[in-house]
Amino acid sequence: MGTGNRHGAEGRDGAALDRPAGSRGLAVKPVVGYSDPMCVAPGEPIRFMVSSAAPSFRADLVRLRHGDPAQGGPGLRYEEVASEIAGEHPGADQPLRLGSYVEVPHDEALEPAAGLTVSAWIYPTAPGPGPQGLVTKWAEREQTGWGLFLEPDGAVSLRLDGRVHRCTAPLPTFAWAFVCATWDPAKGVVTVEQRPLSTVPDDPAGCAITAADVSGPSPSGAELVLAGHVAADGPTGRYNGKLERPRVHAAALDAAGREALAAGAGVPRPDLLAAWDLAGETDSVRLRDTTGRGRDGRVVNCPGRGVTGHDWDGAETVFHRCPQQFDAIHFHADDLDDAGWEPAFEHVPDAGTRSGVYAMRIRTDAAEDWIPFFVRPPRGTATAPIAFLAPTLSYMAYANEHSAAEYHEEHAQFDITAHYQPEDRYAIAVPVTGLYDRHPDGTGVWYSSWLRPNVSMRPHYHLPIARSAHQLSADLHVIDWLHEKGFEHDVVTDHDLHHDGAELLAPYAAIVTGTHPEYWSAAMLDALEAWLDDGGRMVYLGANGFYWVTSVSPSRPHLIEVRRGRRGTGSWRNDPGEDHHSTTGELGGLWRDRGRAPQRVAGVGMAAQGFDPGRPYRREPASYEERHAWIFDGVEADEIGGSGLVLGAAGGFEIDRMDHALGTAPNAVLLASARGFGDGYQHVVEEVETSDSRQGGSVSPFVRADLVYTERAGGGAVFSTGSIAWGGALSSDGYDNPVSRITENVLRRFADRAPLPGAHVRGALGEPV
Repeated sequence: MGTGNRHGAEGRDGAALDRPAGSRGLAVKPVVGYSDPMCVAPGEPIRFMVSSAAPSFRADLVRLRHGDPAQGGPGLRYEEVASEIAGEHPGADQPLRLGSYVEVPHDEALEPAAGLTVSAWIYPTAPGPGPQGLVTKWAEREQTGWGLFLEPDGAVSLRLDGRVHRCTAPLPTFAWAFVCATWDPAKGVVTVEQRPLSTVPDDPAGCAITAADVSGPSPSGAELVLAGHVAADGPTGRYNGKLERPRVHAAALDAAGREALAAGAGVPRPDLLAAWDLAGETDSVRLRDTTGRGRDGRVVNCPGRGVTGHDWDGAETVFHRCPQQFDAIHFHADDLDDAGWEPAFEHVPDAGTRSGVYAMRIRTDAAEDWIPFFVRPPRGTATAPIAFLAPTLSYMAYANEHSAAEYHEEHAQFDITAHYQPEDRYAIAVPVTGLYDRHPDGTGVWYSSWLRPNVSMRPHYHLPIARSAHQLSADLHVIDWLHEKGFEHDVVTDHDLHHDGAELLAPYAAIVTGTHPEYWSAAMLDALEAWLDDGGRMVYLGANGFYWVTSVSPSRPHLIEVRRGRRGTGSWRNDPGEDHHSTTGELGGLWRDRGRAPQRVAGVGMAAQGFDPGRPYRREPASYEERHAWIFDGVEADEIGGSGLVLGAAGGFEIDRMDHALGTAPNAVLLASARGFGDGYQHVVEEVETSDSRQGGSVSPFVRADLVYTERAGGGAVFSTGSIAWGGALSSDGYDNPVSRITENVLRRFADRAPLPGAHVRGALGEPV
């Protein structure tokens, strides 16, 4: 799904980031939490982190079944589970320390008495509201030490103890400049200069100042920080922009020395105290000091890695093949990798715990929160013939989404704020982001982590722009239906599939997807296709699946990464040269642009998106053929899914269609289609080559949801609904409706390992016999 614009820094309140994040969030949602990890097997521990405005809270363990409060549905359904953690626990306001930076441990050598030169290339993207640290060894509370800063107006300064020596002109945003400051104790002189990388004659942003009779900085005892400085409660990152080639010398370099630094041609000098490799080890929190002096840094809160530097010439777009042109890091004032909250308690599901979707229900007198997690079957086993594959990568991608608020200002025809829940207000107030949001400088968010609150992953949550359940709350429609129909099932997650591969799926006759499994890693796709090729059967109960290339960090399994490349339905685009993932080095963007379109695995792929009312399906002629009669057993109507909890019908929200040119198998059967959508549904942008007025649902033949059945070799098959809204129609009329009946017919046959009705017997080469 995609909303929003490429750049929108004006829409974000940068000043808000200087207020305590914990208090801002708890003012609108007085209790909130998260778990680590998201999924466990019986016997494995899971920790719960809670922030509470109240001095205590009550915790209870529940097994979730349904959470959507929409009228006409079954409402909140869950089962209380006895556990050792039930009862009262002490509460505390735990802050979210936003902002990325690098910290280097205190070293007295970095407070030289014989002189100082500090330099870097910078690419500021959102100055203000306060000074932003670039390279600092500065203690804010004591006002001691030294620091190269970006002032609120965009000018560069050197701070020595309480004195500020600054350039007189602001630097432009989204433009490179070399910045350098020196202190010469022998002469008592400070110089500060900024040189834009510009072709503008006599660029007014170019500036150099000197100050005389300046005494040196007092020892601060603080860590050295890149992209921030030391405040009262430790290092804090508040710089928005790129930083490249930071250097610290224990001498005041003359004009020739500074020129050599800017050109990158300086010879090694004995007074070079530290120089950091910003291009290497991009999936590590370690930042190596290239001088060999051991002044390595620690990268905090996952800033953007694998990004272009000031001398990138466009000849190479893969950062790890030309590291000298990608020797930069993009920092943001709202980056957050690990909230670092203290655990409130730990829970270990006992050996008898059934696989399923669970939540820790946290309550105070004023509020409550539900912290979902998943219990898989014991490792290496299956306890049912069916597995529900919870799309945890997609849950993380959509975490805390508030880009819809920006979309609403330009496009929506209703007051979106009227549909905000406490969760939305929390995400906006903090702000805590996900992969659909943008940083204060308007650039897209590339990383998401489970080590922080994900308030949109709640059983009752409604996405405001759609005014309906989405992701976990929509997937509980399916979980509830599986219970209602008596299907024994396990629950496994994307993360399990990524790490365990095809062995995870091997024991199962069938898997059922969530309603919006959009984000897939290469390891997941490999495992799924191998399982399907070996006779596996998949019920794809959604749309817009198998869409974006997603990486799971090899060194930090709680972290995922997405880059949106050159096209696709999304809320932002990354800049040229920055399409490769820093965590794995692989090319990001759409899977179809890497030869793995969704149609190849599911038979259908993304066709359109919209938030207007959905549409029912109409059966196609093939659905009446005898060999497909088993799918429609008990269904006499031509119309399928005229009502539902998601946009009022079974077809809608995001919809998929079959396309043989993109990989739909030749033997795929079109059983039904939902058509006649309004122009609020638009054909996906990756398939529109020339702008025109023929892409809306009222005119485009491509805007439709296809119900498709595909037999595969080895007795396997895929049944795809082509609509996110399908799951919301399962409970209509007391679960007695065509959508429910068709899904039940298919899943019962798929779960039975016997040959499928009407399936062709195939020879060794896959040809019908």
